Amino acid sequence: MKIKIGVVLFAFVAFISCSKKAPVATVASVTALSCSSVSFSASATANVAYSAVATVPYSGGNGISYPSGTAIASTGVTGLTATLQNGVLANGNGNLSYSISGTATSSGTAGFAISFGDKFCSFNLTVNAGGGSGVPSVFNNIYGATSITFDGTYVVVKSGDQPNHKSVYWPVGNSLYEAFSGPTFNDSSFIRAPGNIITQNITLKIPPHPVAATVHQNTPMGVIGVALDGVPFFNQYAAGGVAIGAEIHGFDQYWGHPQMTGMYHYHVEPKYLTTVYATRSSLLGFLLDGFPVYGPLEASGSAPTGLDVYHGHTHATAEYPGGTYHYHFSATAPYLNGNGFYGTPGTVTQ
Repeated sequence: MKIKIGVVLFAFVAFISCSKKAPVATVASVTALSCSSVSFSASATANVAYSAVATVPYSGGNGISYPSGTAIASTGVTGLTATLQNGVLANGNGNLSYSISGTATSSGTAGFAISFGDKFCSFNLTVNAGGGSGVPSVFNNIYGATSITFDGTYVVVKSGDQPNHKSVYWPVGNSLYEAFSGPTFNDSSFIRAPGNIITQNITLKIPPHPVAATVHQNTPMGVIGVALDGVPFFNQYAAGGVAIGAEIHGFDQYWGHPQMTGMYHYHVEPKYLTTVYATRSSLLGFLLDGFPVYGPLEASGSAPTGLDVYHGHTHATAEYPGGTYHYHFSATAPYLNGNGFYGTPGTVTQ
């Protein structure tokens, strides 16, 4: 009898033990995320509205469904957000989907730090340079810029200051080097100055929609604007703030020259732009205040009239059919700019 009771008890305990099930997972989890293998459904461009999906591979999924996440702001290049889309994990390897949206404020790398369960990683989106909606299309005429972007306040023009025309100031052996003996600007005899053209790293921040300033600032020594070929404009003074005078003799065949650090620049009419690339009445560039610069002639072929003390006036042009204030080059001082900027200038770094 005792043996039978023991057998029954053993069978009962065994039945209870076998009836217990392993715990069921209720929280979605993965064993690893692979941010280094993320792919994007579309490329991104600075200052252009962006909408795409980032696909993030994972391993060790447990087959559980998960809700959408909250927006994750980009770092580095700002203006974008990444949001996890809801879904169901695979049992094993699979992919998470993040919707990316917004407008990148500049070119570069936008970073997103994500997490899923207890796993963390960061993936990067390359944002290409481009004008975008913040840059008036007229600025795209600056063909010599290395990039033209919008930072939310200014048109940001970057230039390596590498004119695409021949010069005696290119190092001998450069394909653009060309010997020159004159005459130069205003039939001056040419005297070669020391130095050669050296690559620069110039960043100009220019107001996209310039207006007349209440207080007009003087133009600084150095960069006051940029020509269409990416070459800086300088004012009417030589080093030390003296009249340009004898420095004119150092202007090359296209009426530019480098200063001590090798920064090539124009004080006077950029002859390549007015005689080869375009005409003497064409748009030639912009000053730091955002107002455009034109050649020494009007579209009619006549000389400009009614120039103010800043060496500019207002009327319609091909690029501004509604009219705008603009500067003109001339053959005599101040050549480009008179008693300061008509508008409020942005900044320049080099």
